[in-house]
Amino acid sequence: NKQARLEAALGPPSKTMDASEYAQELVMIVSRTIESHLNLLPVPGKRRDFKATQMITRSVDGSSKGAGENGTMYYIKVKTPVEKWPWIFVKVHEPPLVTGVSRVKFEAMKKMDQEYKLVTF
Repeated sequence: NKQARLEAALGPPSKTMDASEYAQELVMIVSRTIESHLNLLPVPGKRRDFKATQMITRSVDGSSKGAGENGTMYYIKVKTPVEKWPWIFVKVHEPPLVTGVSRVKFEAMKKMDQEYKLVTF
């Protein structure tokens, strides 16, 4: 299972930090998938305001076997404009080598009805 191997290869999580502009960019790249998971219909030509607020990263330790093959996993806490789910955690994988159309892959998302401390999942 590719997913299990990827999870096993990830190093320890970073400290929780303020979301970078790059994390915000990652959220925008996967925003259509986020909309789908929130059961929102996409509005042509309009972007919803998903605001990255915090992030945690995990990457492969440089000394481990196969280092660099797995890239970086981002866990991003996002404020949404959705009343029922005002907060989400989005998990995005950035492989070191881009093989598809997008340079990142949406991995998972957790929906919250209130604000919680960001965790890895």
